[in-house]
Amino acid sequence: MKKNYEKLILAICALAGVGVAYLGYSNNSALETDFAVSSRGSGKSDTAVDGAAKVSATLAALNQPVMLEQAKIGDSKRPVDNFVGVSLFAKKPAKGEKIAKPVDPVLDSPIHPPIPNIWWLENRIDPGFGDSPTRDEDGDGFTNLQEYEAKTNPAEAKDHPALINKLQFVKYDSIGFFLWFSSSLGADQYQFKVAELPGVFEFAPPAKQEQFLAESSLQYNRTKNFISSGSIIFDEGLCAGRFRLKSVSVKETLNEATNLKSSNEFALIEDLAPYKGDSFEIPKSPSRKNRPATVRYDRSAVLVLDAIGQQGKEFKVRENSTFALPNGAPEKAYRLTKIGAESISVEFKDSSGNTQTIEIKKN
Repeated sequence: MKKNYEKLILAICALAGVGVAYLGYSNNSALETDFAVSSRGSGKSDTAVDGAAKVSATLAALNQPVMLEQAKIGDSKRPVDNFVGVSLFAKKPAKGEKIAKPVDPVLDSPIHPPIPNIWWLENRIDPGFGDSPTRDEDGDGFTNLQEYEAKTNPAEAKDHPALINKLQFVKYDSIGFFLWFSSSLGADQYQFKVAELPGVFEFAPPAKQEQFLAESSLQYNRTKNFISSGSIIFDEGLCAGRFRLKSVSVKETLNEATNLKSSNEFALIEDLAPYKGDSFEIPKSPSRKNRPATVRYDRSAVLVLDAIGQQGKEFKVRENSTFALPNGAPEKAYRLTKIGAESISVEFKDSSGNTQTIEIKKN
């Protein structure tokens, strides 16, 4: 066999060829049997093709519009989008549990209390962020939680809560005016002078205030001539047209140092500034200790509206004057009634027409 192995291989190949040829012939004979057509009739006249009715019904259905019925879920029969599954959230596993439980955003408890889950779905806002309540969906400066509490549209920048809720008190500013009833010359002949004081004067200790007002370096605006009751005190210069002398009366006062009583003149003065509109009384030639009590202050607050694109834009409002929100709007619906070093008070009318007062602390 070692000498004739080539012949042996040829013999094996020949046998394999014969086998393949036989298989081919056998399959061909089977196909002829399957497709054999008899020339003899079956004796039946039915020419219908099996399944033809189903084909016709299918073709007819293709010409009709497809109607998809919206599915419902849960006891509330909430409709579900045909092409989007029900959004699910997962709660952290409770103690002793290993698997997180899925949460249906409608049927289960609120994802972000106190905002109900349906609120997020109705307003098309994604509640899937941990800080979703503090996000500002429409960029108007109010958070989703603030919009929910105010019942405004969180996806519409023009629909927002009351702007007063976003008013910030940034800085306190003041100017002092030391008004001095300096002298009188007979009946109804009086003279006054006034000096402007820096804003820090208001918060200086009493001793410092007394010392400051006693210094001769203050720049005074004086009445040029003696004036009578009913006259404007200063016609020009500092506080021109600001004060009017209403009347002068004589009162008895007690000198605390000597415990003796004496008579002195007191001037009743009207402040004509539109943001003041009040009257006050000052004595003639007050003692050094009493001079700070005759100082009048013009107080202002530097404010910022932290909403509707006004963030960082400062504006100044005087005490007891009206202003608008946003600054520059035609309707001045707010009044700054009081300014302190650490807080301000603002008066306004709410949506029901009732007067409200809100305190806003500094920063």
